[in-house]
Amino acid sequence: MPAWASVARRTSARSGHAVLRVFIADDSLGFGTLAAAWLEAYDDLEVVGTARSAPEAIAALTEAAPDVVVLDRLLPQPEHSGEILAHVRAHLPAAAVLLVSGMPDEELAGEARTAGADGHVSKAANADALALAVRRAAAARRAG
Repeated sequence: MPAWASVARRTSARSGHAVLRVFIADDSLGFGTLAAAWLEAYDDLEVVGTARSAPEAIAALTEAAPDVVVLDRLLPQPEHSGEILAHVRAHLPAAAVLLVSGMPDEELAGEARTAGADGHVSKAANADALALAVRRAAAARRAG
């Protein structure tokens, strides 16, 4: 079983703080796999599931109980991402949604706000930028 498949809550050995649980919904196997590996490298982040389609994500999200959903803007169509976002808001209202896309950052920022996401990051981001965006989305959601 891959490391990201665990759904058990854990705490960071270094900080003693709760670990942010992350679910990745992206139809690109390459990006989803890379993002999961990147995020698992941080002590304060744990990938609790991945999905490559809206039905797969919706079926898995409630049980995974993520703190942050990393959501592809086009899964493979914008309306599929909208279905996932609506499901998260209805069934996991405390979970943050981080919109990811290959779009330029300034365009994605506006689209993320319009969609009701808690943050955004470009797929061109590196591991540190992705991890930071996950943490910021979670903080934004908590600040409400």
